[in-house]
Amino acid sequence: MSVKGLLTDSLGTIVAQASAPLRLATPRPGWVEQSPELWWASTVSVLDQLTIDRNCQIMGISVSGQMHSLVPLDAQGDVVRPAILWSDQRTAAEATELTERYGGEEAVIESLGNPILSGFTAPKILWLRHNEPEQFARVARVCLPKDYIAWRLTGILCTDPSDASGTSLYSVPKNVWDEQACKLLGIDVSMLPEVRPSGAIVGSVSCPDLPRLTGVPVIVGGADNAASAYGCGVEAPGDTMISLGNSGTVVAVSGNSTPDQSGRVHLFQHVLSGSTYHMAVILSATNSLDWYRERFAGRMSFGRVEELVNSSPVGSNGVIFLPYLNGERTPHRDSDARGVLFGLSSFHGQGDVLRAIHEGVVFALREGAECIRDLGTPMSSVRIVGGGSRSHTWCQMLADNLGVDIWSPLVDEGAAYGSARLAAKAVGSDTRAWVKLTESYRPDPWRGQQYTQWYEEYRQLYRSVKDQYKRISTLLERGK
Repeated sequence: MSVKGLLTDSLGTIVAQASAPLRLATPRPGWVEQSPELWWASTVSVLDQLTIDRNCQIMGISVSGQMHSLVPLDAQGDVVRPAILWSDQRTAAEATELTERYGGEEAVIESLGNPILSGFTAPKILWLRHNEPEQFARVARVCLPKDYIAWRLTGILCTDPSDASGTSLYSVPKNVWDEQACKLLGIDVSMLPEVRPSGAIVGSVSCPDLPRLTGVPVIVGGADNAASAYGCGVEAPGDTMISLGNSGTVVAVSGNSTPDQSGRVHLFQHVLSGSTYHMAVILSATNSLDWYRERFAGRMSFGRVEELVNSSPVGSNGVIFLPYLNGERTPHRDSDARGVLFGLSSFHGQGDVLRAIHEGVVFALREGAECIRDLGTPMSSVRIVGGGSRSHTWCQMLADNLGVDIWSPLVDEGAAYGSARLAAKAVGSDTRAWVKLTESYRPDPWRGQQYTQWYEEYRQLYRSVKDQYKRISTLLERGK
């Protein structure tokens, strides 16, 4: 985990890159925290690396960052306690409490566009109120990670709709802060940042830590997934980004802004004004392969992994993998779910297991994509990004399963590149030519038919074991 920065010219060419590492704190099992001061120190370091000894004029700075995380500030703007991150799992009870007090999940989704999940911001505020009342009493403002950095740069605290969408404090259908959610938390709407359009100029750099950049315009930016999608040209209905990283996402621009009443799929505002996207999330994508390589395959090279995967046929000779190593979000919303390798016999070899892992991740993404399609959101122009996109085999599996062409963008730098594109647009540059697509993967109908048979077996396997997940989780809790 790191703060990452890009310096680009007005044509989208990357001139320089820099990064600074970040440390996570896990004070208890399931708790994940980080110091916003560390974010700021790393940001200063990255901006120094990008701009020192360069004979160029910096036209604008845009910021993107992780969604959902809570940054509580006091009346002076100082951090009250470490930020509680999106991956923190301490707030399940608070998410349930808020849902019930709001009138049930149907009412929540109708008003906010999404269910209240433990990873989102609102339950974190309620947890702080319940468990750290002295700290809660000091809180005068709350914000999200990227907005804290923009505030440190400019002295102005604001956010954008794409980031606000993931707080459970914001009505995505109405595009405003939700007063009822704030009332249930015991906070005033004035404690939340002003919402400005994604890509709007917030102010200019005015902090003493970055004297060389004083006066440079700062752009509000967007949430990480939205900015990543914008960076690879996902802008119009039908445009879709599949991110094959540690976790996996399917982000599809929607033309209808219909919430998923079952809560399987998120509805968030995009960084383009008036545009929304549906997003499916799986929690273990390339992480599934990394887990197997590190624990059972002696950190086998990725080239060798690819060879072995291709030595096994579609369906992995009957081995099926459920990639739920850390629970699952879309479509099951099952924190008790765990990974399964099913169908092993003395006949099977490592290639079958490795292929099953690849196929299991693809099937999980396919399931999320089908949930999005069920909402009426098309997926006709698909781009793939993330570390897993370097595997031609994995990309081809996705094309065969989704039945559409999948393209790789020339520049795959995630939210940093999308944020740079927002900055360039804000200061007057035409960024349409920034997005260039290179390699494509076309679906094979015959393989697609084969995969569909195994996909149905994959889906049935979860249904067969889902009740047992809860029983095993209960047994483990009793044994502690």
